[in-house]
Amino acid sequence: MKQSIYVICALIVAGLVSIDSRAEDTAEGLAFFEKKIRPVLAQNCYKCHSAKAKKLKAELYLDRKAGWVHGGENGPVVMPGKPSQSQLLTAIRYKDNDLRMPPNKKLPKRAIDDIEKWIAMGAPDPRDEPLNVARQTSGPKSKSLVEGRKFWAYRPLANPKPPVVNDKTWPVDTLDRFILAKLEEKQLKPSPPADKATLLRRAHFDLTGLPPTPAQIDAFLADDSPDALALVVDELLDSPRYGERWGRHWLDIARYADTTGGGRNIKYANAFRYRDYVIESYNGDKPFNRFAQEQIAGDLLSSASDEEHNENLTGTGFLALGAHNYELQDKALLRMEVVDEQIIAVGRTFLGTIMACARCHDHPTDPIPIEEYYSFAGIFRGTSSFVTANVANFIERDLRDEFAEVRNKHDHEMKKLGKELKEAEGKLKAMENETPSSKPNPKSLDPKKLEGIVVDDDAAIIVGEWISSTHQAGYVGKRYLHDAAIRKGKKSITFPAVILKSGRYEVQFSYTMGANRAKKVPVTIYHDVGEETVFVDQTKRPPILGAFVSLGDFHFEKGKWDIVKISTGATAQHVIVDAIRLLPKANQKASPALAKIDEPKGGEDKKALADRKKAEMKEMEILVGALKKKINAEKKSAPPAVGKVMSIREHEEAGDWRVHVRGGIRNLGPYVKRGFLAVATPDGQSPQPTIPKGASGRLQLSEWVTSPENPLVARVYVNRVWRHLFGRGIVRSTDNFGETGDRPTHPELLDHLAGQFMAEGWSSKKLIRQIMLSKAYQMGSVEDPVAFTKDSENDLFSHQNRRRLEVEAIRDSMLMASGKISPASDKGIKQRSVFENLDRNSIPDMFDVFDFPNPNLVSGNRNTSTVPTQALFMMNNGFVLNEAKATASRILAEKGLDDAQRLSFAYKTCLGREPRDREKSLALAYLKKHGEKSDNLEAWSGIIHGLYACLDFRYLN
Repeated sequence: MKQSIYVICALIVAGLVSIDSRAEDTAEGLAFFEKKIRPVLAQNCYKCHSAKAKKLKAELYLDRKAGWVHGGENGPVVMPGKPSQSQLLTAIRYKDNDLRMPPNKKLPKRAIDDIEKWIAMGAPDPRDEPLNVARQTSGPKSKSLVEGRKFWAYRPLANPKPPVVNDKTWPVDTLDRFILAKLEEKQLKPSPPADKATLLRRAHFDLTGLPPTPAQIDAFLADDSPDALALVVDELLDSPRYGERWGRHWLDIARYADTTGGGRNIKYANAFRYRDYVIESYNGDKPFNRFAQEQIAGDLLSSASDEEHNENLTGTGFLALGAHNYELQDKALLRMEVVDEQIIAVGRTFLGTIMACARCHDHPTDPIPIEEYYSFAGIFRGTSSFVTANVANFIERDLRDEFAEVRNKHDHEMKKLGKELKEAEGKLKAMENETPSSKPNPKSLDPKKLEGIVVDDDAAIIVGEWISSTHQAGYVGKRYLHDAAIRKGKKSITFPAVILKSGRYEVQFSYTMGANRAKKVPVTIYHDVGEETVFVDQTKRPPILGAFVSLGDFHFEKGKWDIVKISTGATAQHVIVDAIRLLPKANQKASPALAKIDEPKGGEDKKALADRKKAEMKEMEILVGALKKKINAEKKSAPPAVGKVMSIREHEEAGDWRVHVRGGIRNLGPYVKRGFLAVATPDGQSPQPTIPKGASGRLQLSEWVTSPENPLVARVYVNRVWRHLFGRGIVRSTDNFGETGDRPTHPELLDHLAGQFMAEGWSSKKLIRQIMLSKAYQMGSVEDPVAFTKDSENDLFSHQNRRRLEVEAIRDSMLMASGKISPASDKGIKQRSVFENLDRNSIPDMFDVFDFPNPNLVSGNRNTSTVPTQALFMMNNGFVLNEAKATASRILAEKGLDDAQRLSFAYKTCLGREPRDREKSLALAYLKKHGEKSDNLEAWSGIIHGLYACLDFRYLN
């Protein structure tokens, strides 16, 4: 499509002074501009590309230097000092049919030559008028900065006065007054409080993602004290299970997964460290502002200890964990894609702002110009997130060893004990080989108990089809191999070995004898001065330990070598291959491999000798056992292993970046100074901080994001917490506080909570506790008909929202009911869903059925669908059936209970309540129908499976 004449005219002048120009405007150059260039521009371009134009074309001003420095839709078209690389000359020379300027009439040759000369001079231009027409607005399709700051999300946090309410008895917390005031405006009343069993179940799931136990239910129902719920909330907030639950909420936002996804789906081997960091941060109630700073710039924060340094570094996994196509061959595009993903993540997670729209143009609805997107992008472009290669590698950094001194002592002790154990086991082996035994030879020899370097056939290089067998006794390891006496000359087996020390070794070959064996099996030994072939008669019994035959002594250099090759060529009958062994010649004299038994000495008879050696062996066995026990105890006390962590680092080319016109990575516009969103920066403060040379600006970004003056961060986070406790946020669109998002239903309440949150040290636990002890949280979920008429979406929170549990809570509840995990301890806790390996290309079926969020995206709001496949899954899936059976077995193990009592226990375990009368009568009738035995596992499995399949199990009232 032919380009607009206005665009082309814009291109002509945009190139007159390049954004890359660093040339000094000399008097001669300025005079040339005034005489030769300005008249051409004024006559041919100002009509469409100046402040006086009726309608600006191509978003380009050519009546001032700042205009073409800034550029228009197509970016710069002049490279100062490089005429041949300037689009301007292409346009005015009419070399491109789609790029001709001016469109109606070609410039005279003299004017074209002058422009070429002017570009070669460095494009000097004295016009220093500021670009006042730009950046007072964020773009022709958006509102001005002044207008933008009037929008609710960008206003400074207010300190609203709690409203006056008519019902003085209902509120117990200030937040209740904000809720009640809105209800009273509509002549509505809050729902009655939930019953105690419902409230307890709600509290347990909201704080830990696990149900209460029958004992906890009984204790809470029996506690009539006014602070009963507060005690439960405090106990649950102190539980490690709290961090696992709320950490999973954060991982939804952090795009957490253990693989990259995509074609190669590369494993993030150390992603788990970020997951564990998040869980520990919530359990430790890390202030949210610090938590946010660590994830944006943890590697740049100061630390008082190695432990703190490791925490800070691990937090930056937030920026590294996105879904990236590391095999993309255009590395410039890959770098931009990573930067874009990081901008989206930071913008939506901490600011509730969708910035991606501004990658190609000014944001159409929010006051975010394209320049501000690339101000942000410059910060992340100054951050190195991968190492360039054919398939790029994500960055992993070493953690500091905070236990170095303890580790050195531990390693020293382990080496000492290991040496003692090796010596003791060696003596014990020698005793075993030297002691007469009445027991028959074992069918197989354990390669681990043989001296020397033993290589079994399972470590060999096998060519052709060999048959595994255990028919004949006397083999090494789990089996031996034979060639079935077919396809002779087509098969071979080569044994590699690692030689730890150069020297001479006796090479031994193991096989099982038999009449149908080959008599001349070619065995080739490769040593450091050549090779030698020995022929082995496998019809004869191996002389060493009944398993090995010596092939001779050879010298080998240190390293890994192919030592022995057994071939089937020139053989007619079965060839047997089992193992090889190398014995250092220095040890041959004392080697027990010859299996010789000491003769009685000094008149000692055979029985006395045997008794003495038996006693010595017993003593040595006790010593070996004691050393092993001590080593195991030492292993358990070992300090944590030092490892690597997914992270990022400062890029060696950190600096300001250029606008990408229409998002094109090679269509570059002007440089823009790194900085933040002007609309979220307090009036009077610059959104462009001073960034030290060589620094990315992430540290400054982290400080700006978490500044108490930032109007977004506290609002966004408090809203996320509210959403997890009420089923929806005060702002429904938790990740989008912009024009296209939802408006807050209670803006004053949001500001009240956000201000209080910051004033109380950014504590998540304090915020959650306050909300959970409010009357608003404790309301029942039964909807009043009048409220439904006036407020069908429950925007006013007249009652609690009935919520479906997340897939993790559904799955973990079954694991807990069956006894596989215990909330009171760490028993089986790694089976919890939060610790499941998460492959972006292979989400588990149950997760997929129950709306697990897309790990490629920031997901503050999980989808909640209701589809037949969910019911079918709970009715037919093998995991559910197995857990139902395991839970039934556990319930049957409760002694001294009759069917009615067991049924009560089952309902409390699965649903958190007693069975209703109708449920009880039906269940007891079902049990009776299945036989007289009250411990019928099949019948009880059916009961539990029915409870798992019912709505009450997977919904929270």
